[in-house]
Amino acid sequence: MESSQRVAPNAVMVPSMGQGHINGAMLLSRSLAALGFHVSFIYFSSYYAKLRDMNRLPVPDPDNMTIDGCGSICVHVLEDAFGPGDLDKHFFVTPTMKESLFGFIHGEQQPAVTRPTCVVSDSFAPWTLEVAQRAGIPRVEFWTSNAMAYLSVTNLIHLYSEGVFPEKGSPTKWRSESPLMLDHIRGLPPFSSEVLPIELRFADASDPFVKFFNEVELCSKHSERLLINSVTDLEPSAFEALDVQGVKAYGIGPLPNPVKKPARRNAECISWLDSQADDSVLYVAFGSFAVLSAEETQELAMGLEGSGGPFLWVIREDTHNQQELPRILPEGFLDRTKDRGLIVTWAPQVEVLAHRAVGGFLSHCGWNSTLESLGAGVPLLCCPRLAEQRMNCEYICEKWGAGVEMMRTDTGGLERGYVEAGIKALLHGEEARTARKNAERIMELTRRSHQEGGQSLANLRRFYDDMRVLCANSAAQSLRAT
Repeated sequence: MESSQRVAPNAVMVPSMGQGHINGAMLLSRSLAALGFHVSFIYFSSYYAKLRDMNRLPVPDPDNMTIDGCGSICVHVLEDAFGPGDLDKHFFVTPTMKESLFGFIHGEQQPAVTRPTCVVSDSFAPWTLEVAQRAGIPRVEFWTSNAMAYLSVTNLIHLYSEGVFPEKGSPTKWRSESPLMLDHIRGLPPFSSEVLPIELRFADASDPFVKFFNEVELCSKHSERLLINSVTDLEPSAFEALDVQGVKAYGIGPLPNPVKKPARRNAECISWLDSQADDSVLYVAFGSFAVLSAEETQELAMGLEGSGGPFLWVIREDTHNQQELPRILPEGFLDRTKDRGLIVTWAPQVEVLAHRAVGGFLSHCGWNSTLESLGAGVPLLCCPRLAEQRMNCEYICEKWGAGVEMMRTDTGGLERGYVEAGIKALLHGEEARTARKNAERIMELTRRSHQEGGQSLANLRRFYDDMRVLCANSAAQSLRAT
């Protein structure tokens, strides 16, 4: 045990591609460094260049950061040998990425005292297990969503092997009159398959998407620990089920996100909010992946107009640029709403949600957006699109009562009447008061989680102690082997 007291874990942080995954990994890196970890944050060259060109790197490109005088974060860019079009492929990996990471971990250029002692890998980078095993160091998984979503993803193989999936019926129907109930996850009661992604429910086992998630499930069985960006008290039954299955999971969320001064290009966004009444503005954003069709954009616009209230709407530049808006939006919409609406291409979401004027968030229900909204005490108007977003919507509306689910067409599309009705339900009346009260209750719970005595802070400290011992034992075994 004496040797373990002298070893500070040196973690290699490997995020998956995607803005949310990168941001989450950097927030985790900050929290680990504050505890005393030395963190080597890994970018791969092609995606790093893309984020740099878009000005979307989560930190100002440092070579080294010291966090609160404890640990540190060093950023490293490794070669990936991507070809044309590879950046557009989901979960893509090349042999060069594996060799680059192994070479970094095992590099002779690194002094023994700073050589990595563990890999902390996004769950969506399962290929890191092979590298960690080859390097002889433990792999820890970081799951950027909630515990229920993790359980769903890592218990899929059974559904295909037993012929439950692919599901019968039409993948275009938003809701079924008699949904398929799943009871395959040990430790959990049955739940509707409709909260799972359509891409998994209706595809067979040979589908590349299904194969990838099977790989995630298989690799999860070999991870030393699991870090989940959620709070145990938010979903106790899911964390209990993980424990029943023998998974060493730590609820460490929501990871602290230091508030930054908004970029100059968004000063108008905050200034505009300053001019609005308290709890009056509906913030509208669909994350970094979801794309609304031109028809859905028009229906959403008409619903916003019909609601009669102020709104701040993020329409990403990569979906519709500012010059296109007069053509994409309903004729005359911009003129009719100019005194109560603002459309921007990007907004500092954490700062926006914390603003006194924001009364609700019309969201796709991505987990980061969900945590950021509830962390600010802002209820949600839920409009899930893909991935685990329907599951998050179920949590928000049914389990926590902190939001309202927007009605959809039979095929899941947007309709102006449903949009208008949803906005009014979220911002006015008894349902609105209940949702805000529950959102504020969750805000207090999440804030306490990282204060002294809070669950998430205690779990991070326990993880640090566990890894210090585990890494010391691993290092001792390596020395004996040589």
